[in-house]
Amino acid sequence: MLTAELGLTQHDSLTAAQQAASEAASACGGRSFTCVVFQQGGRLMLTTAFSNAFLVKHVVAEPAAKGGNPRMATNRPMDSTHVRAISKYLVENERNYILPPLTLNVRSVPAIHVPRGNFATTVGFVVIGDETRFSVTDGQHRLAAISKASESLNGPDSMFMSESVSVVIVVEPDLARIHQDFADAAQTKQIPASLLAAFNTREPLNRVLTKIVDGSRLFHGRIDETSKSLSKNSPAIFLLNQVRGMVKELLFRDYALSESSIPARSNQVIGSTYKQDAFVERTLSMMDILTKHMAPWSVISELPTSGGPANQVVDFRRHYINMTATGLVIIGHVAYEIEKNQDPEWRIDRYVDLATKVDWRREAEIWRGNIISGDKISTTRSPGRLAAKRVMSAIGLPSVDVADGAIPGIDPLVGAGI
Repeated sequence: MLTAELGLTQHDSLTAAQQAASEAASACGGRSFTCVVFQQGGRLMLTTAFSNAFLVKHVVAEPAAKGGNPRMATNRPMDSTHVRAISKYLVENERNYILPPLTLNVRSVPAIHVPRGNFATTVGFVVIGDETRFSVTDGQHRLAAISKASESLNGPDSMFMSESVSVVIVVEPDLARIHQDFADAAQTKQIPASLLAAFNTREPLNRVLTKIVDGSRLFHGRIDETSKSLSKNSPAIFLLNQVRGMVKELLFRDYALSESSIPARSNQVIGSTYKQDAFVERTLSMMDILTKHMAPWSVISELPTSGGPANQVVDFRRHYINMTATGLVIIGHVAYEIEKNQDPEWRIDRYVDLATKVDWRREAEIWRGNIISGDKISTTRSPGRLAAKRVMSAIGLPSVDVADGAIPGIDPLVGAGI
């Protein structure tokens, strides 16, 4: 229960607590904040919201120097790249952003006024003077990004500095325990790439990705959008992130393009709604042709998405290259070259060739010496590029040599006259 021994001042009513806090704030030139007061792990904690302006002024980060002794500082070394990324996100999405709560530390108990009672949790009022300083237990990069973003979002029409972030305040004077709090707060599980792609539709690449999955007769209802890996017995044909690799090949000719580069490239290639719709339409047209003519996709598209017959997918995955992430990347790579041609009839013929003239079975000779080594399929770039060249040769398409990792000058939508 919350008691006076925790440094709280108790009053007979909530109104009396509020009035006492207001008077204390006036006397010290500080401010009174409404907060929720509770205990966690035997310690006193508060939760409230601070404006961005207040955070910049009253919350300090003490990052350790790289190569130095982190035990002598409150926070880990600052990652300037991470700060720039968050700041860029805030500036570009001033009217539509979200920041998770910060966990702050204060080493001495400020004045806290609460109503009297045997409460486990209660509303209270904390008095914070100008001299009060909070340190960051979790969120130093968010704090630094707020400060950096404020340099750009300082115009007369900007509300950024008056907007607020939720904070949890831990009353803890022991530096070792503060370090332990940081380690404990870091016990989070990384979001699977497929789930992140499904949720983060702010990125144009992910917006077209979900439309392609929903609009494709093959993909719809057969894509695992939440898992990190696909189990051997899963009736799903691909992870969403694997389909995303094919889409990256179609857009950029590079499935391994770094995530930090994707926003700029996406805006360049499919930045407008018109370009996104055109890309989705062309990709779905490609998928319809391949699904109609290519084994085993043509069979799978006629199967239910669940139940006994859907389990045929497990066998297909063992025997066909085009049922693997590597196969999707090869298809995307070849399709990028096909899409450069403006003749729709020519493109249709090439996709029919891609579906019928290429032997997509694992044991086919076309995959030997490139992606197939023993019983395993290579997932690296160079073998995949060699396999794609063989596929292009098989369908009479000249291959274009581009250095690994390079971005060619012709975008698929531009080359196609869209």
